[in-house]
Amino acid sequence: MTSNGEFLLNEILPEFDVSATYSIRIRASADQIYSVLQQGIPSGMLTKVLMALRQIPRVFRPPDRTRRSEDAFYKLKQSQNREIVIGIIGQFWKPAAKIITIHSLDEFLQFKKNGYCKAALNLRIQERNERECILSTETRVRSFGSAKKPFQQYWRVIGPFSGLIRKEILRKIKLKAEK
Repeated sequence: MTSNGEFLLNEILPEFDVSATYSIRIRASADQIYSVLQQGIPSGMLTKVLMALRQIPRVFRPPDRTRRSEDAFYKLKQSQNREIVIGIIGQFWKPAAKIITIHSLDEFLQFKKNGYCKAALNLRIQERNERECILSTETRVRSFGSAKKPFQQYWRVIGPFSGLIRKEILRKIKLKAEK
């Protein structure tokens, strides 16, 4: 698939195999919402439980003391009061997902290694008026070579749960921005 339109996610991952989009109306200014986003992407109990379940296979492997899970996503690009895009590269379908550390936007853009996927997620603010916005998030994944089939199978199972996480993130941002 290919998407067109003028937002950062289209610059970063214009071609993708899978995408999922969610949105929420927030009674707050773009400034207020962006301020919440600058504090980090909030997570709730559902997200924590689902991510803990995802980590179970790692219990049976020796610990990797060289990386922390919060290092997996890299902030690729942002536009003040408009959009933030983060990305990750890896073999997500494996029981203990193999993640490649990203050090720059260019590194993410150039990556096309067989057997891997790259994923980008945005949080985009669309102002309806000065006191109301639509906050949307889109997740896109591009698979390379031999990664296509296993990732598609993985996504059929994990996609709905990924959606639950995205919806929870949007609700948490809404609560914080509307305070």
